[in-house]
Amino acid sequence: MIEVAKTISTTAPPAKVMEWFMHFDKHYVDAWPEAHKEYRYMAEGLPGVGTTFCFVQVVKGRRRAVKGVITKIGPTGFEWKMKPLALMGGGYRFRPLADGGTEITQTIRYGPTWPVVGGLVTWIMERLAIPRSTLAEFVEEEMARLKQELEAGG
Repeated sequence: MIEVAKTISTTAPPAKVMEWFMHFDKHYVDAWPEAHKEYRYMAEGLPGVGTTFCFVQVVKGRRRAVKGVITKIGPTGFEWKMKPLALMGGGYRFRPLADGGTEITQTIRYGPTWPVVGGLVTWIMERLAIPRSTLAEFVEEEMARLKQELEAGG
């Protein structure tokens, strides 16, 4: 399994960060219009554990559609996994800072955790779908944009 993580610090307070993420579907395309094409929840209301969603993004010229489910959510962040096979997942963790801002860590996990063949499947996915370096670049850009968005009042 490949894991990529990036941490940023923002001047936005934790409550603002959580509020922004509770309406992620409204910010996803506006914050990253070049790469993010669509994000929608499959149910009405605020997201919670079990909420399913779909997003479409373009990474290095390749369009990817992903369906997922929120597996954990709370004041310190949330986690998700891809459906129906959990070949991708991740989340965001929020930590209050002494100056009133928030530290935000995004983590993406890519590839199966299956014993024996999981490593081989991950190796194939990395060569055919998305290499670790491309995923790391994408997460770096997303987090830079997130910081701009939160600090600009988004």
